[in-house]
Amino acid sequence: MKIASWNIEWMNRWFTSDQETAAWRESSQISGVTDIADLAQRVAGVITGMDPDVLMIQEGPSRYAEMKLFVDDYLGGDYTILGPSGNGQQKLYALIKDNGAVGQYGRAYATGTVDIEEPWSVDIDGVIMDGQFSLEEYEFTRVPLMIDVSDGQRDVRIINVHFKSKYIHNGESLWNNVATRPAFIVSAVKTRRRISAEAMRLREYLNELLDDDGDRSIIVCGDFNDGPGSDLFERLYLTHNLVAAVSGNPFTPNRMFRHGFADRMSSNDNYTAIFDDFIDEIQDRHVLLDHILVSPGLNAALTDGRIDHDAYDNGVDTTKPGNREKVPSDHRPQWITY
Repeated sequence: MKIASWNIEWMNRWFTSDQETAAWRESSQISGVTDIADLAQRVAGVITGMDPDVLMIQEGPSRYAEMKLFVDDYLGGDYTILGPSGNGQQKLYALIKDNGAVGQYGRAYATGTVDIEEPWSVDIDGVIMDGQFSLEEYEFTRVPLMIDVSDGQRDVRIINVHFKSKYIHNGESLWNNVATRPAFIVSAVKTRRRISAEAMRLREYLNELLDDDGDRSIIVCGDFNDGPGSDLFERLYLTHNLVAAVSGNPFTPNRMFRHGFADRMSSNDNYTAIFDDFIDEIQDRHVLLDHILVSPGLNAALTDGRIDHDAYDNGVDTTKPGNREKVPSDHRPQWITY
């Protein structure tokens, strides 16, 4: 079975507003796409090039009807849609290939004491009030989408995540100005505390699943908005790496999740996004923000895993006038097989 994951940048901007009947736009001024039909066709080409049995999508459209338009018009109606999940205009979906390797499937929901769809108490500010840290209610920016799939031999729970973005409005100008840099740092650290809260809550849920069955097959995939190594805020302000938090504790190695493709890629190809890093002053920085993590019970069964640069490159059209529409997305897709 092939399980793929892809952040398809701002699909919601391909369609009419939520106040209107779901329909295609011809272009999108806000995202600089002059020909949405052509972009959608190239995105579909990437998907068919990968040919996944299950595709977990981040930044999907806000309405089911819009995703159905895409599947019917550009994927031949060959995928069943599960979802959406999450709030706002960027939602999470799963596409199940009809007549593929998946025999049974369905949405899954938390049934134990850790309910990831509900708020929980956490200190996201780190501010001491009256001699105590202040706990407050917090919830996922985008509630993960969970599904169960089976090929008749193995039952797998797949958890699709899109953690909160590290984006700070006018961040580059705030950082580059000595007078406003402290305000940027405060906002950036608070944002990272929020993302850390989401990662730790997800790990609590994974622990509960493994308490019930230590050999369970689980996949966590999606846009973590974080990657390997320690960035400036992790080094100087004691925030922590999100992928490591979700993966687990080395003191319980039998519960640690393994990366599905990172050690199968060459160092030059081990990235899913490229952006200008104004903090470290690196142009076109290649970063690994998207991940597929697998539980110990599934890891031994993996046969392959990749960032699919070839499928992505086939969707690039450098003749397009807008920078956004030259590429199928600002993230590259990944997959694993077992």
